[in-house]
Amino acid sequence: MIRKNNPSTILITGSTGFVCNYFVNSILKSTNFNIIATYRDKIGDYNVDQRLLFVQVDLLTPSVFEEIFKKHKPDYIVHLAAMARVKDGERQPVKVLKANYTATVNLIKLAIKYGVKTMITTSSNLAQDAVSVVGIGKYLVEQFVQKIDSGSTTLINFRMPNVIDSNGAVTLIFKKQIEKNQPITITHPEMSRMFITGEHASDYLLYLLEKGENKGVYVSYEEPVKITDLAQDMIKDSGKDIDIKFIGMKPGEKLIEKCFSLNEIETTEISGLGKLKDYHYNKEQVETVIKKLNEKKEVRESEEIQSIFAGF
Repeated sequence: MIRKNNPSTILITGSTGFVCNYFVNSILKSTNFNIIATYRDKIGDYNVDQRLLFVQVDLLTPSVFEEIFKKHKPDYIVHLAAMARVKDGERQPVKVLKANYTATVNLIKLAIKYGVKTMITTSSNLAQDAVSVVGIGKYLVEQFVQKIDSGSTTLINFRMPNVIDSNGAVTLIFKKQIEKNQPITITHPEMSRMFITGEHASDYLLYLLEKGENKGVYVSYEEPVKITDLAQDMIKDSGKDIDIKFIGMKPGEKLIEKCFSLNEIETTEISGLGKLKDYHYNKEQVETVIKKLNEKKEVRESEEIQSIFAGF
């Protein structure tokens, strides 16, 4: 049980992330943990705290992480850092796979090697019936977790829904467009997504640190929101007369996010969070998504990525 007087150390990646800020503040308030927060270019907006230390690390050079394990000996890990934009995955598939898959797998192996108690990797709803590079990379991490012997380390995957007002979120984009009196741009009239707040995301992570089950894949089972309805509500709240412009779907995008029924999940004590039932390694599905990735020339020609695929 995570208690106020527990003097453990937690490693949190991705300090500039929207959710990370909420989560770090929650950890500082609700535990006595020391926090090691990693960043690539800049630290982010945080108050000075003697229990909070920042370390510069690039996901594309994952070997650097081992020095953190040797020096700081983290008891827990929450891996938030990622290249999460679908368009980046379609344009730079090898770079995104290295950041999202290779770096995450490296961290998982280090967590097991150094006896970390619990590690949470943030997956994505894009991993469900994955078609994009980002989604497939997240799915392959989930599948890697199912295969590996985790020893005494509890490994947990959390499919983070879209976080309201986070970097790149449609809510933030729409707000900026409304402020500038520009048309709101939506890819398709029927596009839908699941949303949670930064506070909810932090609450879910805290819960999973304490009560998440080994190799569990946790999801939000809230109803998806139609993006057009969201835009119309935001326009109404603004009191402005703003148009909506449909611009067409982008490569790798899915039209509708799957909503999980109560038959597909085991509910938890925290509202809106469930664990997928009967989630296991699926060799046939892995081969299908790898074939999809290999449609991209850059992926086919990358020896490093092909060696990863051989491991499945």
